Amino acid sequence: MKLTWTLLSAFVLLSLSSAQARAAAAVVAVMPVQGVNLSEGQSDVIGMLFADAFARETRVAVATPAETKPMLVQGKTPLAIAAQMGVLEYIELRALQLGTRVTVAGIRRTKDGTELFRAETAASSLDEMELAVARLARSLAWRQPIPVAPMLTAPKVQSPEVVAPIPESPQPSGQYPKAFGMKTSLIFPFSSGRTYAPLMAAQFDGRMGSRDSFIEFGVGAAIPASSADGSNNIQMGGVFVELGGSVYLSDGPIAPYLGAGLSPRIWVADAPNVSDSAGATCVAYGQAGVTFTRDSRARVYAELRLNQYILGLANRVPTPDGTMTNGTYHPTELALQLGIGW
Repeated sequence: MKLTWTLLSAFVLLSLSSAQARAAAAVVAVMPVQGVNLSEGQSDVIGMLFADAFARETRVAVATPAETKPMLVQGKTPLAIAAQMGVLEYIELRALQLGTRVTVAGIRRTKDGTELFRAETAASSLDEMELAVARLARSLAWRQPIPVAPMLTAPKVQSPEVVAPIPESPQPSGQYPKAFGMKTSLIFPFSSGRTYAPLMAAQFDGRMGSRDSFIEFGVGAAIPASSADGSNNIQMGGVFVELGGSVYLSDGPIAPYLGAGLSPRIWVADAPNVSDSAGATCVAYGQAGVTFTRDSRARVYAELRLNQYILGLANRVPTPDGTMTNGTYHPTELALQLGIGW
């Protein structure tokens, strides 16, 4: 074990030679480990292992503790170091050894010091520290809690990526985990001179993209929520597909978003004393929504959507003299939507 830590310490010292070049391109800075009951060399190695693991998870340039330590020694605060290096975020680390057990914790902050997420894990000994910092790096990278009872004694032949207690790994190359699930809607059509029955809709809903935006696609069906018998309400319904995209407006776990898209439909309309109308139509929509569990595996979201028929649905309209003439439905719809995806 002493030989292993000696070699790792030597690796830390060698990395100082390239620190200046990497610092200029860094997006995240990792501060030196504040070690308790640990030697300086052991703390440095833990910091380097964490920085490497965090860089693998996020695929961004990371300034290591070897680069931030000289500035900290000069008396600068982590906030001042982050500002000098021009990074977007920085991470503070702490490690505590009691007996053979080592607890390691981290706090991820924005460049202005605002806390984004914190996590803590433990290793049964220093020999298991590489697995522990891999858990911590993944938790801080994707802001997901570490399981309450992680495995601390995995076989040494396994790499951090193979260890079982880590939650499902996010997609590589900047991709955010996909979410496939269901969405329900309550739709209220309206237009001048006509009244419509509300619609209820259910659909498959899929989302994929980055943490900043996503593409949404779905297929579903809608039926009238009330009967047209005894009223002048026009009933509409049918099957539809939709394709759109949205952009998140914040970086938090509860994040609002704005989006737009198109929804082609095969639609049927039934009005009192008028023959049924059926055919293809299409609406364009804009939406405002909120994802309530953005960083969880199950994502719950709600939307307010405004639909406008850009391809009308032809119908036969009665005239005052009792004859029928051709017309077209071009209503606007207000939809309240609730969905969940995994």
